[in-house]
Amino acid sequence: MELKDIELPPTMQRAMARQAEAEREKRAKIIAAEGEALSADRLAEAADVISAHPVALQLRNLQILSEIAAEKNSTIVFPAQFLESARALARFIEEESRRATAPLPRLDPRTAPAGSGRPTATGAREPTQPATAHRPGHAPFS
Repeated sequence: MELKDIELPPTMQRAMARQAEAEREKRAKIIAAEGEALSADRLAEAADVISAHPVALQLRNLQILSEIAAEKNSTIVFPAQFLESARALARFIEEESRRATAPLPRLDPRTAPAGSGRPTATGAREPTQPATAHRPGHAPFS
């Protein structure tokens, strides 16, 4: 059987066009929803990083300001929160540098073992115990 030159009624053509448009809208909504889900996952990961490292938010703010300044030659008004952010960043850097240069713990002289020759609590050196040869049955040298 061979079909040639078929004419569809205008109502059927409109119905088919509406169905095709509905299908396109459906696919667009699905793609948008998948994008929103991915975006939510990324935001959750970013929130975890920021909660673990509060300075990360401050650095992100500085990065955004730097991008604005690079794009346009304009005046940037810093909110009051920015000053606190700068102070927090300075405190963080100071704490990290202190941790990196912290001296090793020293032995407390009051807890030094006896006869070690280490300073006593008064600052005087404790005498070291001499190595004596002691034979059984003989009195040690005095």
